[in-house]
Amino acid sequence: MPKALFLYSGSLASRMALRLAQEVPGLELRLVYFRSPFFREEGRDGACLSPHSQLPLRTKSLKRDYLRISRDGERLPFPCGVCRRVLLSRAARLLRRMKVDFIITGEVVGKGGVGDEELAFLDTTLKLTGRVIRPLSARLLPPTWPELKGLWPGEALWDLEGKQDGLEARAREWGISSLSGELRRCLLADPVYRARFLAVSRNETPTVNTLRLLEFKHFFYLPPDLKVVVALEPREQTALQALFLPCDVRLYLPIPRSPLVLARTSWSHYSPEEREQALERIARLALHVAGFPPGETYEVCSRFEWEEETSSFAVSCPEDSPPEPALLSGGVPKPQETRRTLTPATSTSP
Repeated sequence: MPKALFLYSGSLASRMALRLAQEVPGLELRLVYFRSPFFREEGRDGACLSPHSQLPLRTKSLKRDYLRISRDGERLPFPCGVCRRVLLSRAARLLRRMKVDFIITGEVVGKGGVGDEELAFLDTTLKLTGRVIRPLSARLLPPTWPELKGLWPGEALWDLEGKQDGLEARAREWGISSLSGELRRCLLADPVYRARFLAVSRNETPTVNTLRLLEFKHFFYLPPDLKVVVALEPREQTALQALFLPCDVRLYLPIPRSPLVLARTSWSHYSPEEREQALERIARLALHVAGFPPGETYEVCSRFEWEEETSSFAVSCPEDSPPEPALLSGGVPKPQETRRTLTPATSTSP
């Protein structure tokens, strides 16, 4: 009896491919769900299966693999092509360890910019040629050995390509509806998030904590390694509170509804003068983003998380955008339309 490792994601394409695989007589399926830090799994089981399915399922985290994803291009489009390399690379190891015969995926030719040439390159590079069957697009690809040996019936091989329209139409015919989790998307599909990730990854391997910082609306990256988040609303401030590390600097104003700022870099490499200049630069940026009246001077409090002592300094809100906006990932956001009525530092108690 042939055995196959099915790479299950819970997406519509994955569920359709699983249905096709279940049409193959005598095929023993083993499902694996790879967890990625670029997908949020809050409030749902990302590997949920159809209620009638009793197939064995294992989950594995690929956190370390994905944190280095930007350095693994090699002729593959980013991010989808590189992501598939990570998935198939780990699947190839499982194939040998579990002694299964081949791998099944829900990949569709052309989706995410990954065409037939890129898929062939992946299979060849990972020594999987002929051992990866993609039933949703199999008729557009070279035949695999399960097909050549007659292990896979022709009616369970489709010719889908590119957009998801054809997939959704066939899913309706099969009575497979979208799940609530279908709207869940890879964070790297967002061009702003992707640009931030690539900028940070040029000089370091980001942590999962750093990936969470990239999700905030007002995230800035000032090379070589200064990361700044300005949280304005209570909800995002609560989320940011959980991400502070001992090496971070916290900035805020001694007023109600103050923005909360996280600043992260290798502070130990800064001289006292360089720290002071960096904190003033960050404070001006935060004042601008929060929509403080330009030209006024305000008291800003700062504290290194590893210390208990809080210090303060005065800084003026810039008349225009802070200098060097090109160094900021995504550019400088427009200030909030509602200007705040605040007391300048000259009349604020220290």
